[in-house]
Amino acid sequence: MDVLFTKDSSKKSIKLPEETVKDIALCEVINHLGTDSDERAFIKKIVTAIPEDPNDMIFRQDILKDFVENEALCSSLKPILDQIKTLKLFGGIRKATYEKDTSLYTLLQTLRELTVYVDAVENLYNELQKYSISSEGLISLRTCLEIILKDEKFSRAKDDIRLMHDDLSDVRAAVIGVNFTPDFDIEKVSAIEFVPHGLRSKYTIMDIAAATKLSTPGRRVRYEDPLLAAIAPKMEKHLKAHFFEVKRTLTKYFNYDSSFLVEMYEGLTFYIRSAGLARKLKKSGYEISFPEITAVRDSKFEMKSFYNIRLAFKGEDNIVKNDFTFTPDERIFILTGPNRGGKTIMEQALGLISVMSSLGMFVTAGSCRGLPFGNILTHFPIDENLTINYGRLGEEAVRIRSLVKNADQDTLMLFNETFSTTSSSDGLYLSKDLIRVLKEKGAYIIFNTHMHDLAKSIPEMNNWDGQGKITSLVMERKDEKNTFLLKRAEPDSSSYARDIAEKYGITYEQLTEKR
Repeated sequence: MDVLFTKDSSKKSIKLPEETVKDIALCEVINHLGTDSDERAFIKKIVTAIPEDPNDMIFRQDILKDFVENEALCSSLKPILDQIKTLKLFGGIRKATYEKDTSLYTLLQTLRELTVYVDAVENLYNELQKYSISSEGLISLRTCLEIILKDEKFSRAKDDIRLMHDDLSDVRAAVIGVNFTPDFDIEKVSAIEFVPHGLRSKYTIMDIAAATKLSTPGRRVRYEDPLLAAIAPKMEKHLKAHFFEVKRTLTKYFNYDSSFLVEMYEGLTFYIRSAGLARKLKKSGYEISFPEITAVRDSKFEMKSFYNIRLAFKGEDNIVKNDFTFTPDERIFILTGPNRGGKTIMEQALGLISVMSSLGMFVTAGSCRGLPFGNILTHFPIDENLTINYGRLGEEAVRIRSLVKNADQDTLMLFNETFSTTSSSDGLYLSKDLIRVLKEKGAYIIFNTHMHDLAKSIPEMNNWDGQGKITSLVMERKDEKNTFLLKRAEPDSSSYARDIAEKYGITYEQLTEKR
């Protein structure tokens, strides 16, 4: 039973590049989903693997809807997840171990694992039975658990566990006889008797052990406690005899398999954490929706009233929302606009919405429809310390070559100020070549740039071979203020140099203010 893929799924997925995870700020989503480092690690593994099959996306979305609509179900499953996590930590002690090791510790661990397994199966079924669920995934899980519960062997296991616990609960203490030499060395450990009640004595074993030799002439050394060392094999011998019946009973359950529960732990945790985040955003007044995922890439991938989830994480009020649509006839967008006008936030939002749609998650939009992109590749500025081997332009060339190699008609590519470190004429020349080859490959592109001349070259670029046309977008600015609204328009009259100067704080006004 897999809660992340449909029954007949090939379970194939595309791994998002680490650069993309960083550039679109997917790490922030992961941090809000996971409660600790361990959870964040396996949630990252889930959210950075885009399923290839749209049916898997729809399968996940239906499960998440059940959890979002049943908050009480999420709460009731949390202690059960703790039980499954316990099974996961046990690591599945198996028959080979049991046959070779009959120590008390192993027997008790085995009994505990079996007990947790039985309780988890029963509890999980009861909770899924209690609430209204409609997803194929959770209904299949409930059916699977019901089959296990009705199995005669499972019923016998419950009865045997009760009997074994009753047997073990009779042991409360042990009476031990020890003979000492005149020097308080251990001469002999005599019979051990287990009793069903606690013992009281003037001296404890550790009191007596403290009287034994703990040093050698001249210097103190680490010394194994002779009393405890002498008692240990005697205790083991008598415990084996006492727990023989426990061992015999547990042997019947050597082949029980809890792996299906353990394998669901990460997926169920992902759903419950995602549902919790969805409800938290809604309660805080932020709009979310579940995308209408199409089985094929038909006409468009459309987002209405979308915004970047990072703004919600920051608690922003009055978030400006935008509409955006990719179509086969309109694949490439040259995005210009003022510094701090929202270009990067908008790019990240498009990437996040596509990724979250593909994972079956909710999205931060009024509505969303279409097939999410199969892969997302990004080129954002990086730390200058990482460019020491090639220089800034050389580093860009290496990264871009790799991006182009991996791009296809199912790829969304997000560029942010690419080639901005070279001269405007060189940057224009390099950008046009890059867009030309990607147009021929049929990739979907947002090219965020300060090079307004690139946007003005769109009529020329639309004559190139390739799929779809190129469109100019700007982040609107009115009355000397950024509106954060996205619109189709020619780039404004502001120069490339002016925007760069504003970004780095070196305009006349900025320098005067600092002075």
